[in-house]
Amino acid sequence: MLARTAPTPIPALTHPRRGSTHARRVQPDGNACQETAGAPMNVGRPIYNRITQKLTQALAPTTLNVIDESAMHAGHVGNPGRGDPSAETHFKVEIVSEAFAGMRQVQRHRRVYELLDSELKETVHALQLKTKTPTEASS
Repeated sequence: MLARTAPTPIPALTHPRRGSTHARRVQPDGNACQETAGAPMNVGRPIYNRITQKLTQALAPTTLNVIDESAMHAGHVGNPGRGDPSAETHFKVEIVSEAFAGMRQVQRHRRVYELLDSELKETVHALQLKTKTPTEASS
C-alpha cells in the first residue's frame, strides 16, 4: 500500500493592499494539465496579447500564429527574463497577410518591428518572423 503524502504547499505571495494570495504554477504555453492543454492563455500574458492585437489590427492577417518560446530560453546568458520561464522574452511569429504584397522580406520584417517597437524595447529579447502573402502561403 502506498503512503499518501500531503501536497507541496504553493508559496503565498503578499499583495501590499490585499494581504496574502496564493500563487499558481502555470506553464506559459497552456500545457499545465490535460484539461487546459492547447487552450489559449489570455490571463497573465500581456506581451503575447499585445503582439497578437497589434498585428491583427494593423495587418488584418489571414493567418497569425504567435508562439511564446520563452520557457525554452529561460536560463541562457543575456536573457532579460533572468531565468523566469513565463517572462515573455522569446517569440516566433508566423503571419500571412495581403498587406505584405509588393514588399520584400526585409520590408515586411521592418513593418512588424515598427508595430512591435514598444514590446521589443520592454521585454522581448528575440523575435523570429515568417511573413508571407496569401499567394505565397498557398504555393
